[in-house]
Amino acid sequence: MDQRRRGEPAALIDGNDSGIRRGYMDLDLGPGCAQLHYRRCGDESAPLLLLLHQTPSSSAMYLRLMPLLAEDFFVVAVDTPGFGNSDPLPGAVTIAGFADAIYRAVSGQYDRPALVFGHHTGAAVAVQLAYDQPAFVRALALSGPTLLTDEQKAALPLAAQTVSVNAEGGHWQVMWQRLRAKDLHADLSLSLRETLLAFACGDRYEASYRAVVEQDVATQMAAIKCPALVFAGGRDVLRGAVTPSVRLLDQGRAATLPHDAGTYVCDRQPAAVASLLRPFFRDVVAAG
Repeated sequence: MDQRRRGEPAALIDGNDSGIRRGYMDLDLGPGCAQLHYRRCGDESAPLLLLLHQTPSSSAMYLRLMPLLAEDFFVVAVDTPGFGNSDPLPGAVTIAGFADAIYRAVSGQYDRPALVFGHHTGAAVAVQLAYDQPAFVRALALSGPTLLTDEQKAALPLAAQTVSVNAEGGHWQVMWQRLRAKDLHADLSLSLRETLLAFACGDRYEASYRAVVEQDVATQMAAIKCPALVFAGGRDVLRGAVTPSVRLLDQGRAATLPHDAGTYVCDRQPAAVASLLRPFFRDVVAAG
């Protein structure tokens, strides 16, 4: 259910006339509970489409994409536990833990299967979700699948090492340069958003990358039977994983994003992403 938190109303609007509202889902943790922050858009009676974000971002990365999908789907974008405005989970950070928390929160809120799209770390969580909860995931779309090479597995946690705070403020420049380097052509406001989110999630930035490395994504992909669409931009560091991922997935097929699309494609080229997701998920819904 939507809950008031830190003085915020239960439903808030993101931007002028976007149709996007925000709220919180309760997550039972046994002793105590957590809340997962989410954004929603579209007619709640439409097919449920769940969006999962990359690290260290939040559901804010889908602000431009969500309205483009809302004509056909009820779009829900969740902040991964410990990121954005979602509470962290107790214990070690794992992809399985993320997937379980999101499944329990979303299925508890809406009680029906979902179409699922994930980008980068969100793609890792989406695969885990389809593997663990096949009855919940009707179809899967992966942007930048995390079927990593050994070299990528070694490099990924180093790319997200925790930046220690110092009195001179040099940590801001270190994090800014790290995230700015992902796309030098991105709006400065996007780089600023990502820098602030990276500091807000603390050690969970690096921990989530380590969790991606530790996930047995190849075994999971090979066991997934639902329809799956896989793609990556021409400048996406994970573009090399598209073809091998399609080969592993029982009903996998590849699609193409623009050659100049990179890690921020959902922010910078949302129409290109929507043009892939809409027909794919519509066909799944039509097929029953």
